[in-house]
Amino acid sequence: MKVRRKKVHGQDAVYHCMTRVVNGERLFQDREKEMLRKMIWQVADFCGVQVLTYCVMSNHFHVLLRVPDRQQVDDAELMRRYQVL
Repeated sequence: MKVRRKKVHGQDAVYHCMTRVVNGERLFQDREKEMLRKMIWQVADFCGVQVLTYCVMSNHFHVLLRVPDRQQVDDAELMRRYQVL
């Protein structure tokens, strides 16, 4: 039986996200880790979520995110987020 992931409604939620590279290859050296770290923060800002903590290893990474329940995003905020990327 496949267990589905839960999505929290009606309040802020905290999610643990992780991903691995193909075949477990060790692709992330110091330079790549720093680039990925910057990208994590940029994408989080664009999406309106808060990075609580993260860990980047040589072949995978983890991110703990706080996701607000609902956000009102006006045009100015949308443009600010767009420019972040």
